[in-house]
Amino acid sequence: MLILNHPFIKPLQLVLIKSKEDIQNSLPTDFLILDENLELAKFCFEANVEYASMVTDITKALLLVNLGAKFLMTRNLQIARDLQHLAETYLFDSKVLLVISKEEEIKEAAKKGIDGVIFWKF
Repeated sequence: MLILNHPFIKPLQLVLIKSKEDIQNSLPTDFLILDENLELAKFCFEANVEYASMVTDITKALLLVNLGAKFLMTRNLQIARDLQHLAETYLFDSKVLLVISKEEEIKEAAKKGIDGVIFWKF
């Protein structure tokens, strides 16, 4: 199970991306997060830029998988479970991450078989 951005495990420089300029101005070490923006996802895919995307919709998540999203992130455990089931059925290259803010939430994600968690308060 992946545990990202925990204070004891190498913290990430999380960057919420709103425009192509944000992508162009980002550093190679930045962890880029899109907000289900398919146009920006396509831009990243074509430029070979790794990115994660927040998802609230299964259809958009499937499109993001095909646009090379490295991580599909959601705050909703049920969506994470649904995505995880699809990821296992269709062998996604993308990993499913549950966005959490408390260490106690790791156990719940693990029990549901989610690929990982990411600590993020935004």
